Amino acid sequence: MTASRHALIIANDRYTDQGLRKLNAPAQDAAALEKVLHDPQIGDFEVEVVHNASADLMRRRIQRFFNERTRADTLLLHFSCHGLKSESGELYFAASDTEPPLLAATAVPSQFVRSCMATTRAGRTVLFLDCCYGGAFSKGSASVRASGDVNVLESFAKDEPDSGRGWAVITASDSMEYAFEDNRLTENSAPRPSVFTHAVVQGLETGEADIDADGKVSLDDLYEYVYRHVREQNPHQRPKKAAELHGELHLAHSRHGRIKIVALPSPPSLKAALNSDAFLERQGAVLELHKRLRHPELPLAEGARQHLEESRATTSSRSPLWHPKS
Repeated sequence: MTASRHALIIANDRYTDQGLRKLNAPAQDAAALEKVLHDPQIGDFEVEVVHNASADLMRRRIQRFFNERTRADTLLLHFSCHGLKSESGELYFAASDTEPPLLAATAVPSQFVRSCMATTRAGRTVLFLDCCYGGAFSKGSASVRASGDVNVLESFAKDEPDSGRGWAVITASDSMEYAFEDNRLTENSAPRPSVFTHAVVQGLETGEADIDADGKVSLDDLYEYVYRHVREQNPHQRPKKAAELHGELHLAHSRHGRIKIVALPSPPSLKAALNSDAFLERQGAVLELHKRLRHPELPLAEGARQHLEESRATTSSRSPLWHPKS
């Protein structure tokens, strides 16, 4: 079974309803995220972008995205749009043709996304929500009123994954906070990336999200990097994460991970000299290994380093290399 990686980016920044504020970031965010996820040296995802789609088209693309997958597949779904709450407390994602008084008919319910995630055969599913969350919409009106918390993460399943499947959700902001665009909520500014998606792209592109420097960016690495970056840019915005995963999920490769060097073993004669009972012979072997450590050929230097490490471990209970045995 061949593993494959697929990403779907949904970005809506233009709405026919005048009550939904124009967003500056989604188009630019989608382009930047597509580039870094598709890069074979970083994300190596097959990426599809859906921009300013209707609710019907969004639902079709989302369901198709989760269908016909295998256990070896990893899926990443990213929303950049308005998130709206109905009077009953359900979370919806706004489409280009969303009418706030008719959310059930003209927006995409979080329950629909949750159902697609729960029934896919894909082994791993990750959902990123970079949304500006609105309050409840009154019936017959496009006005927004405060109505408690959205509780975004609670809109998605927290049950143990069926048949070993795993999922994770990372949100740009918690509850009723706004997802800020460049630290401000403005109507008439030049397109700028959102704080959250900018952090995701920057962390992957530069490799800075590889927190443990192992050459791979795990979900936990990325979340820690994004959380820190967002809080530095805007203390009032708090990303959140929920996950049910078996094992570690690697989202990308890091260009700045540790260099893997295949060591060239020390010759048998050098190994024998290091284990000799003669002090001068052992001393000469150590000096030769230190000389090899500075060699411009990295495999040779790595072999010497490993040899010294092994010798230190095996001689820790014996007399030091630099002194004759008593």
